Amino acid sequence: MTLPHIRAKSKDDLSKATWGRQEWARRFRPYAQGEVRFLEALEQYTNSDVRTFNIEEADFVVVPIPIGAAVFWGSSEDVSLAFRHLFNSEPFFKRHPERHLYLTNNERIFRGDLESLKHFSDCGLTLGLLVNIAKGILVKDFDAPRFQEYIINHPGGDWQNLRNIARPLFQHQWSLGYSHESSDSKYPFIDVANFQHWIDKNNTFFYYTPERANGEGEKLVQPSSVGFNTNHTKWLSDFQNSKYCVVVRGDNPTTRSLFTAIRLGCMPVIVSDALPMYQPIFQSLLGYEDFSIVVDEAAFLLQPARTLNNAIKSLSFEELKSKISGLALVQRMLVIDHPRSLFVPAFVHETVTRQLDYFPYLFMENSSTTSLRRYELFASQYDLKIEQWYHSLS
Repeated sequence: MTLPHIRAKSKDDLSKATWGRQEWARRFRPYAQGEVRFLEALEQYTNSDVRTFNIEEADFVVVPIPIGAAVFWGSSEDVSLAFRHLFNSEPFFKRHPERHLYLTNNERIFRGDLESLKHFSDCGLTLGLLVNIAKGILVKDFDAPRFQEYIINHPGGDWQNLRNIARPLFQHQWSLGYSHESSDSKYPFIDVANFQHWIDKNNTFFYYTPERANGEGEKLVQPSSVGFNTNHTKWLSDFQNSKYCVVVRGDNPTTRSLFTAIRLGCMPVIVSDALPMYQPIFQSLLGYEDFSIVVDEAAFLLQPARTLNNAIKSLSFEELKSKISGLALVQRMLVIDHPRSLFVPAFVHETVTRQLDYFPYLFMENSSTTSLRRYELFASQYDLKIEQWYHSLS
């Protein structure tokens, strides 16, 4: 079930991907590698304060299948074999499917749109398999229940095109974001627990983009590093030596640069109104305001440099120190190779807390007879019910 040959490939940077187009192979390799790092950090943790080796005592069980990595480096047979073992050879699963936790860092896996379900059915993640595990807990790159709530409560907002993707497929789900970036050893780790380490950084703002910044960069508090199409050496040097990283949403409400900034000890300045609901990180323990600055999208679009300058100038010294302390704390939660890592205790706390939540999920009823051919009708009926459910709460 652990698929050791897949895990071995994740540690070989020259291993050849078997999934998707070539550009997918480049993009999703670090996702798959990060997924294995997450699983191994959980498996290697032996502190009895949060881990038991008596399965009957467990609030939840981490299923050790590297799902995204198996899709990336393996075959549909690898996926099927691992899950057949879970279904047929693990009696605790038969009695308590709701206590089983599945982790994947591939942003395309376990999304609620028909296209994704069809694609991954060919990879071994069939609809029938999904129905069998849907009572469990999913840890993924985004929080489908929270984001679905945001979309329903913002009917004229920018993210209606992601509504189908945001259908929750599991009874419980929470987000680790793209935090594989926070443990990627190709970036140096800069611990800001010592406030002076942050103060000593040379640049104020950091932001690089494929397009020119139309002169706004020169208006920022200087010195700042804002530009486009630079080489990797300068990009990394300037990034790690900047106090604030401007984090602008991409084709969804988040971006991987947020998590690179956390590793490099660069305080995120977030320009994404939906991010706290799309990708809350350890929500039971802290919020984005504890370790970053969140600026309004509309204000930023009107006056980018002025909005950013005002955001940092408005902080008192005590507020700044508090946020840097929060950044140091989130580093301990997300950076697996941190010498004082809190990743596993935070992971356990978030999971147990989210097990208490209730959100209607797609496969909660009459789902065993659903087929891909009938999925769109089934899903549209769910969409109507979830609208009614949320409106009944308001």
